[in-house]
Amino acid sequence: MHNKETWRLDKEIDLAILGLVKRRSEDTYDKDLLQLILGSAKNYGDNGNLPADITPNKFIVDNCKNIYFASHETTAISASWCLMLLASHPEWQARARAEVLEIYGLRFSTADTLRSLKTARYFCFARIYVRFEI
Repeated sequence: MHNKETWRLDKEIDLAILGLVKRRSEDTYDKDLLQLILGSAKNYGDNGNLPADITPNKFIVDNCKNIYFASHETTAISASWCLMLLASHPEWQARARAEVLEIYGLRFSTADTLRSLKTARYFCFARIYVRFEI
């Protein structure tokens, strides 16, 4: 990717985040992570605690990017670890596959129906336990 393309994409992401922030600041929302970031940016900006080269908007955008990329990496690593463990334990892989086919067939899952996957849920919790035991 060329520098101009990287710069353009970075600017596009910044504008998308700032657009979301603008919409969110116009309405009232319950306290969530974005609201906390907005409050911190306002407090730090009002008190002059931000470094001179960081504007409140840059503070907001940088924090949103960090959270997004960190969660992406965490999810990717967790999914990779689960796949590696399933590959290492074909009997669990077969059980999980049979359960998914029994519950969903060829349909797509939803967040609500994912709760019905007992073997997969058990395996994910076991994966967390195994990961921290290593």
